[in-house]
Amino acid sequence: MDKHASSLHTERRQEVARILAAFAPADIAAWDQAESLPAEVTRSLAQAGLLGTFIESGHGGRNWDAVSFGLLCAEFGQTSLSLLSILTVHSMVLEALRLSGTTQQRADWLPTLTSGEKLGAFALTEPDFGSEATGIQTTLVQCDEGYRVTGRKKWISYAARADVLLVFGKLEDGSAVACLLPTDTEGLSITPMKGLLGFRAAMLGEIEMKDCVIPAANLLGGKGAGINYVAAGALDLGRLAIAFGSLGAMEACVADSVTYASKRKQFGQALAKHQLIQHMLADMITAYKAAERLCLHAAELRSAGSPMAAMETATAKYFTSTHAVTVANQAVQIHGAAGCSAGESRTERFYRDLKITEIIEGSNQMQQLMIAQNGMGEFVQSALRRKRLLAGK
Repeated sequence: MDKHASSLHTERRQEVARILAAFAPADIAAWDQAESLPAEVTRSLAQAGLLGTFIESGHGGRNWDAVSFGLLCAEFGQTSLSLLSILTVHSMVLEALRLSGTTQQRADWLPTLTSGEKLGAFALTEPDFGSEATGIQTTLVQCDEGYRVTGRKKWISYAARADVLLVFGKLEDGSAVACLLPTDTEGLSITPMKGLLGFRAAMLGEIEMKDCVIPAANLLGGKGAGINYVAAGALDLGRLAIAFGSLGAMEACVADSVTYASKRKQFGQALAKHQLIQHMLADMITAYKAAERLCLHAAELRSAGSPMAAMETATAKYFTSTHAVTVANQAVQIHGAAGCSAGESRTERFYRDLKITEIIEGSNQMQQLMIAQNGMGEFVQSALRRKRLLAGK
């Protein structure tokens, strides 16, 4: 990465950090306790131009590259993983339109979504189907007005307040499709979900659709493209967002732990002077640095249009979310009782939230399968190159 690009990324990250600094720690904790996000929060982010940064300027975006978008997500992750979740699903709807929308669909939807005039949610998961989406039960039946959508979705981030849902279902012949479903459509009901382990302020909801009529123009990507193309492209961006968001939360856990261990005394000296604590901090710092390189590498490949970007994004999401949970666990341990109390530190919130990152946008077990299936060929080729090298060919 050249110096100009690095400087630009730093400048953009600082811009985002300054904007998010307006949210006081007490307010962020209150969101979690209330299991809701004030509407003025998303309005302020929209006014700051942070809800569609990677979309081209012609549709109201800022033309940010994948590294800039990733660093944006890292700052959101440091602030609130619930806030990151809302940004993630909204961005996934934008990405689906960017990749799969017709010229007319992009013109109709991208400006209002990019500006934050309307907010989107990604409705793939169903009560009986999650990461393995081929058994999806939601149906779209053709009618005179377009299509009638019937089905249920569950654990949908920001469903409780979104203006439009990107819904995945199947046609009568079993073909997978995606469609845009405004939340004010007759026959649509949304039930907020409470008492979740983490992401409590992400306003998750359960959606029930009973003969919801949409125009044919709201079908996205065409017949058969729902899962393998529309969902896959959006999920790839979602994994990048979660990887960087986990990285940001990991950084916050390390910073908080270092600060606390430097101030808290035990046996007459700061915790940070004890070797066992130093060992924990060393592991946390090492995990953060390794995750940072994986995330940046994935984003750089995405910016360059590399065919390896999806594989490296899955690797970054898997490694970062897995190790972020471990780092959060260590942070709680270092903080002791203070790490278990919402009133004493934000560590317990990060601990709960980061567990969710191992599940969303494709569980880490699904990432393992993707990494193994795609990564084995890379190492087969490496072994063949070495064999040729040793043979002098």
